[in-house]
Amino acid sequence: MNIPLLGISVWFVIKIFVLIAMLLYIAFALVIVRQVQLMTKTLRVGFEFPLRTLSLLHLISAAVLFALALIIL
Repeated sequence: MNIPLLGISVWFVIKIFVLIAMLLYIAFALVIVRQVQLMTKTLRVGFEFPLRTLSLLHLISAAVLFALALIIL
């Protein structure tokens, strides 16, 4: 299905929007990592390591999913 007068596929446009949204989600994951880093510096309660690990795993999984989307889409 093409957009009239432009010859651009609608699915191509949707794929581009999905990739842009995933890049924004990676930026959000980076903000989470930074916020956890600042929080663990401010509050010392004993479970800093699990929080940092979870935030880094979240960032890594977002990056891996973006890479997979680049390959698949």
